Amino acid sequence: MKTILLVLLGCLPGLAYAQRGRPGLIRPGDSTVELALLLTLNRNTQAVYWGFGPKKMLARLDTTTAVTGETLSRKAMAYVAQGDYETGVALLEKSTQIDPKQYRNAGSVYLYTLHDYDRALRYLNAFDALTPDFDDTDGIYPVSYHKGLAQRNLGHHAEAVREFSIGIDSLAKKHGAEWVNYKQYVSRAIAYLALQQPDKALTDLEQAAKNATSESPLVLFYQARAYRQMGRPTDARRALQDAQFFWQANRVKGITQPEDTNNPVTEEDIEAELNN
Repeated sequence: MKTILLVLLGCLPGLAYAQRGRPGLIRPGDSTVELALLLTLNRNTQAVYWGFGPKKMLARLDTTTAVTGETLSRKAMAYVAQGDYETGVALLEKSTQIDPKQYRNAGSVYLYTLHDYDRALRYLNAFDALTPDFDDTDGIYPVSYHKGLAQRNLGHHAEAVREFSIGIDSLAKKHGAEWVNYKQYVSRAIAYLALQQPDKALTDLEQAAKNATSESPLVLFYQARAYRQMGRPTDARRALQDAQFFWQANRVKGITQPEDTNNPVTEEDIEAELNN
């Protein structure tokens, strides 16, 4: 599986956005980290690039005599990758019955691939309940962040803010706000905007801009939306123009994917906002 991860990382320039002063955003670890990376390629249901293909992965897993929650979860992921969602979901459900730790994998599949946000939230809550005094992380984001995304996709923006804040505030209190992944601030800012609280959104986006490796079209795009809610159209247009400029600069560098698959902003989105 680590081979798959390395192949995947080489194909995803969009994952290169890291924190300022950090050695990198991605820390490969257990299969859950690999699953999260594979499933955040795109928020649309689609086949996942495996390097040697899901069929070969299934063939390799079939040689494993021990039936564990982890092996079933990997099989489920392979079936989902090749579009056999019915078999994949059945194996995913079975994996959680054998090993409750697979609740997180199941939650990720339902959240990022199948877009079943109610079921995703149920499994993520079940996983979180295994360690009620600790906000587990998959090496990139805390489980509270994934729960926040599920709540936001369900239209529960106040609950989303609460979940996002659990991960942000605990890390900021322990190590400082600069250690929080900037995309977490962006996600909470989007929820604040949905709640018509642009001042709070702008505060989060200003911190996100400080934490991002370089000028972020994603951050600038949502800063423009915050300015617009605040009745500051000149500042909104300036932020959008900057977002457009840095998007084009990234394209020259070969970066053509949105920074964040959870909050995808494209050049077309920026242009449409400018034309509004």
